Amino acid sequence: MNIEITQINKDQKELFLNLYNFYLYDLSEYTGDELRDDGMFDPTNTYLYLERSELFPYFIKKNGRIIGFVLVCSPPFVDENIDFSIQELFVLRKYRGKNIAKQAVELVLGTLEGIIRVEQVKVNNSAVRFWNKFYEEHSILKLSEKEESFEIEGLEGIHTIIKQEFRI
Repeated sequence: MNIEITQINKDQKELFLNLYNFYLYDLSEYTGDELRDDGMFDPTNTYLYLERSELFPYFIKKNGRIIGFVLVCSPPFVDENIDFSIQELFVLRKYRGKNIAKQAVELVLGTLEGIIRVEQVKVNNSAVRFWNKFYEEHSILKLSEKEESFEIEGLEGIHTIIKQEFRI
């Protein structure tokens, strides 16, 4: 199985935003997000990934076919003392459980150096399990792990995320 990551460019905006809508659909199970009147979820400022040099969007490809994405941020889009954040990780459902996300993260981390932050919605058990297993399998020593609860504009309730930081 040939897994690769390729940087998403402006010409692929529509494809990226369509795939991002599937991600928001999956995430809505945990966030309570609702469809807009046009049948899409609100991508907020996601288009910035295609416009700002401090943001690094990658498609995940299997045998040349796009099956997901990884979104990485750097300053000023991350907190002080953080070099990069893996902000979003998405693989289409039919490709999950096949170590594709793991391989994609390995490829992304191979391009980064410094303090990395990863966040998961606490109630997204599969994401929390994925990252904990990834850290264990790669002997990654977390510098910190903490929970933060807050309101998300436009969504009901309080949402809790888990933040982990480690050095590459």
